[in-house]
Amino acid sequence: MPFNPDRINIHELTIEEPEKQTELPFDVERDITESDWEKLGEGLEEVRQSNNWFSFSSRAMKVKILDPSRDLGLDHKAIQGMKNDLEKLRQDDRWNSFVRRTMQMKILDPSQDLSLNEDTWRGMRNELEKERKFFNWDDFSSIAMHMKILDPNQDLTLDQEAWQGMTARLGVFRQAEIWEEFARLAVSIKILDPNKNLNLDQDTWQDMKIKLNESEQDNNWEQFSSLAMNMKILAAEEVKVTNKGLEINMRKKKDALALEVPPIPEIKKF
Repeated sequence: MPFNPDRINIHELTIEEPEKQTELPFDVERDITESDWEKLGEGLEEVRQSNNWFSFSSRAMKVKILDPSRDLGLDHKAIQGMKNDLEKLRQDDRWNSFVRRTMQMKILDPSQDLSLNEDTWRGMRNELEKERKFFNWDDFSSIAMHMKILDPNQDLTLDQEAWQGMTARLGVFRQAEIWEEFARLAVSIKILDPNKNLNLDQDTWQDMKIKLNESEQDNNWEQFSSLAMNMKILAAEEVKVTNKGLEINMRKKKDALALEVPPIPEIKKF
């Protein structure tokens, strides 16, 4: 029988269910337990008590990015300790470590004067170009990302060669399933250019979660916090560099009951 649009079987009419809100691939509230937080807090206090300010700045920054409401204990002693170590790095021309620690301190307390004069910028730019010269795209990406957080107006020489080198290296980590390094490099690329396609498919997220769980089981809290921080940034809907360091905006989670009710379909008269 030929199709007749005027002869529609009402029993065959269906109303499509609205697409359900997909959950975030990584959610701090869901994926980090209170026990995890206790371990991270204990590790932070341990390095504070031992006056290990290099480790303190790294651990504290990760906790702050994961949950800005956490009390990090940034008292005068901690801030002065980090500044003293930063000055040693400056005097020794250890620019790779200097730019990383300076970036951490800016995120921890943007109000601090980090004394970034032209000499320090020259040292950091020279370090960036050295890594480019030796095609060390891992460190190049990290230094460039740290410099952008310190000052987004700096010329980072992000030309086609640099992007191809970083992208190729990301593929190597993916192929070798080195997920902590994959996540770190992916975050650098995302911060340097949020429009880059990182191909974060479901399998990639699953493999990163497995590695995160392994870090938890092994009590490797330094690796756990690094990977968790990077996964949060990668899951973010928007990451912006601001005068306070980083602004991370997660996609709003909608309550299932608060989903918008679809409009009632037009009623046909038969």
